[in-house]
Amino acid sequence: MKKFLSFLVFATLLFTSCGGDQNNGGDEPTPEPTALSVKISGLVESYQSASVKIIATGAKSYAYKVTSNADALYDAESIFADGVVGKCSQSGATTFTISNLQDNTDYTLWVAVTSAAGELSDVVTREFRTKMLEEFTVVSKTQTEIKALVRLPKSVPSTSVVKWAVTDLATYNHNGGEAGEELLLNRDERIYGNYFTDRIDLDINEQNRTFTKDGVTYSHYEPITAGMPVVLLLAEYAEGSHSEWGKGFYSPFYGSHNSNGYYRKELIVTSKPASVNNKPTIDVNLLPSGKGSIKVSVPQEIVRYHYLLLDKTQFAQAMKLINNNESYMQWFVTTPLAAQMFGAKQGKGDMTIDASTLNFSNGNEYRLYVTAFGSEDGSKQSFATATLVPPPSAPLPANNIVIAHRGGSKEGGVPENSIASLKYAMGLGCYASETDIYWTRDNQIIVAHADGNCKINGLYPWEHTLAEIQAAGRLSNGEIVPSLQDYIRAAMVKGSCTKVCLDIKAIEKPTAHHAESIKACQRACEIIAEMEAQNFCQFICTGYAEVLSECAKYTNAIGVEIGAMGNHSASKYKNWGYKWHNRDFTKYGATISQINEYLNAGMEVSVFTIDNDSQWSQISTYAGTLKGITTNYPRWLLAKF
Repeated sequence: MKKFLSFLVFATLLFTSCGGDQNNGGDEPTPEPTALSVKISGLVESYQSASVKIIATGAKSYAYKVTSNADALYDAESIFADGVVGKCSQSGATTFTISNLQDNTDYTLWVAVTSAAGELSDVVTREFRTKMLEEFTVVSKTQTEIKALVRLPKSVPSTSVVKWAVTDLATYNHNGGEAGEELLLNRDERIYGNYFTDRIDLDINEQNRTFTKDGVTYSHYEPITAGMPVVLLLAEYAEGSHSEWGKGFYSPFYGSHNSNGYYRKELIVTSKPASVNNKPTIDVNLLPSGKGSIKVSVPQEIVRYHYLLLDKTQFAQAMKLINNNESYMQWFVTTPLAAQMFGAKQGKGDMTIDASTLNFSNGNEYRLYVTAFGSEDGSKQSFATATLVPPPSAPLPANNIVIAHRGGSKEGGVPENSIASLKYAMGLGCYASETDIYWTRDNQIIVAHADGNCKINGLYPWEHTLAEIQAAGRLSNGEIVPSLQDYIRAAMVKGSCTKVCLDIKAIEKPTAHHAESIKACQRACEIIAEMEAQNFCQFICTGYAEVLSECAKYTNAIGVEIGAMGNHSASKYKNWGYKWHNRDFTKYGATISQINEYLNAGMEVSVFTIDNDSQWSQISTYAGTLKGITTNYPRWLLAKF
């Protein structure tokens, strides 16, 4: 046939050259036909398929046929009649995939093309061999399907039976793990008996979670979901009886750990879901008593979410179910087993958990996991987690009296009165970290050191809201100017010995604002009481008698100590309600006789600011009698102790 086609093409060309079918006087000669050709430029073999790339010239369509019979011969006409036909790409390069092949098998590929006029090309061929499947190969593990190919030798006895079962990892462990494998195999009843070829194809599909054999339909229980770790069990029996486990074809491979006769157990993790850009946020506001709240805020694109709260004991149990791999928790939160065992729930929209309903007694802590769905089928997800631990009721006892001025920012190279400076002082183990506070127009407290004109970020704090001041500028390290709640929350951590020393500043510019200084103390006391942070805080108050006398009333009411700054007599300070005097070393001096005036009156004394060896030498002899020593160089001063 090929010889005939070649002769036909030759005869046609000869006829044209001898004047046949000429233009007969027309102005334009008849164009010569475009040369028609095809070649196989690439072929990539897989287990059950092959990807083919062809390059064609002058072609409209292609056709191919695949055979495993080495003696077969095909011409272009029969390939187009019996093979697979497709359109050629205008670029000349066309790629197609051959499916439904057998692994480890020799094939011959036959390809031809045709022009728009119906002309057929010569046939090109390529021999190839598909890859050989190993004993076990996973070829698909999407959210809706797991497909595995299992090789069984043809020499398996005809009386043998192979059973297989699937379940998720948590259910597998919940049902006893290896001890429960027999139950799982009997439940699913994937039975292959006396029908062996050379391979079993396991196709576990979410849309069709059934398996039919010999007219009997079986099903498995758990739907496949994104990120699910799936356990696949395979077992062989020599005579189709449980008593014959371990005596089949695979018996030499069992080993002591597989005494039951299972020859394969695989953990297959399905493909992860696509990520939703915005995560749920978890805002934790816990108090030392265990009261407080946990708020989950959910972006609009989240259609629903699952959440799971675990205490220490439950967390250990859940981790055991997922092989102590916390990366599986995003999936586990969404499972019926998590709801059944640990009370996992679903929600929509923002949610607040009342912390008082949890059991935080005896130092218990919780972990909160939130898996949010950006699509109903869970193919898009985001994940958030938080550890819920009530803060301690008090700092640990400090072994020094060093107070880091503005957090020791000058020494630490961080912005003054920032969270970073507080953490610097805490990291050194200072007794306290001093910071300035101001009242804002919306009755909040901002932690900052105002400039020489009493402005923060260019604004008078008492004329603006907390949010407005924070929006007006950031600290040099990128932090927002902290609120008092944020500052205290950063201090109330387990293992810290550092208190927060809040300086109620005297406001003198543009004019005196005694009322705003008093409001700063009053509102700060309310916040401290709300946060149950009395043991973590102390105050110092500057200057004016009006402010001094009023502020002590608020601090004494909540049981927080306050120190008076200035140069008033001990009796006057005591009359206002102060038990502690904070002595300005630079302005008023701090000799032993001056210190003794207050000590003899039953008041404690601290000294500020000691920044060099000369200053230290003047107070070192009586440093042991002081409540605290404020310094810009806490690391340096700590070395003195």
